Amino acid sequence: MEKEILENYIKAGKIAARVREESRSRAKVGAKLFDLAEWIENRIKELGADIGFPVNISVNNIAAHFTPSKDDETTFKQGDVIKIDIGTHVNGYIGDTATTVSLGGNEDLLKASREALNEAIKIAKPGTKLGEMGTVIEQTIKKYGFKPISNLTGHGLDKYDLHAEPQIPNITNDMEYELKEGQAIAIEPFATTGSGRVNESGDVMIFMLVGPRPVRNFDARRIISFAQKRNGLPFAKRWVLSGLGMSDIRFRLALRELSTKNILHEYHVLKDVDDCKISQFEHTVIVGDKPIVTTRYEE
Repeated sequence: MEKEILENYIKAGKIAARVREESRSRAKVGAKLFDLAEWIENRIKELGADIGFPVNISVNNIAAHFTPSKDDETTFKQGDVIKIDIGTHVNGYIGDTATTVSLGGNEDLLKASREALNEAIKIAKPGTKLGEMGTVIEQTIKKYGFKPISNLTGHGLDKYDLHAEPQIPNITNDMEYELKEGQAIAIEPFATTGSGRVNESGDVMIFMLVGPRPVRNFDARRIISFAQKRNGLPFAKRWVLSGLGMSDIRFRLALRELSTKNILHEYHVLKDVDDCKISQFEHTVIVGDKPIVTTRYEE
C-alpha cells in the first residue's frame, strides 16, 4: 500500500475511533437516538474527516442499517443493547468501526463479539483463508453460549467503496480465498441471543446511488445531484430532507421513480426474526504480518 493511502486510512481510523469512544457515554437511558446520531456525524466533521456513511444506531434485535429519521423521538431504555456503527473517510479512504453499549446486563453477549473480533484480527495476515477467519469468529462466539449471525459479514474497503471484496464471514465455511498484503478490511462479528439470521424489514433510511439516469420527476433529479456528491458512498434520507428542504411526501414520490429505474440502492433495516439482543464490535484492519488496526483508540 502506498504511504499516502495508508496515511489517509490511519487518519480516518483515528477519527472514527475517537468519535466511537466519545459516543459511548452519550448512549444512556433517556437520551434521544436522533440526538446521538446528529452529535456523532457533526463530531466527525469537527475532527477533520468526512462522513463515510450515515451512523447506524441499532437497538436490541436490530442488527444494522438503522439511522434515525429527522422526526425520530426514540429514547434509550434500561436494558437496551445499542450498536453504534461509525464510518469516516479521508480522501475516500474509510475508517469503519463499531461498538456496543449495554444499558443493563448482557455483559457476556458483548464479550462474545468483542473477543471474536480480537481473535480474528490476530490472523488478519497474508495467506489466511476466509474460511479460517469465519471459524475463529464462530467458535469464539459459541464459546459464550451465543450464535454468530450467519448472513452478515465483514467486507473489504477501497477508495469510496464501503463494501468491496472480499466478504469476511462470521461462520465456519469452506472459502479458500486468501487475504493479501495491504488489503483494507472491516471485520465485524455479531453475536445474538436469537436465531442467528437477519431479515430485511420494510424500513429504509439509507440509500446509495447506483448510477444516474434520466428521470422525469424534479425532486428525483435533485436527489441524484445530492447523491453524486457522495462519490458512491451511502447517504441518509434525513440528510436529503434537511439539505434540500424537501418534505417526506415529495421524497417518497421521487423515490418511486428512482427505485423503479434502479437508480438508488436501498439499505433495508436488518433485524433478527426473534425478539432478542445482538452485539457487534468492528475494526478496520490493514492486512499484514503485523496487522494494522486503524480504528484502535489511542488517547
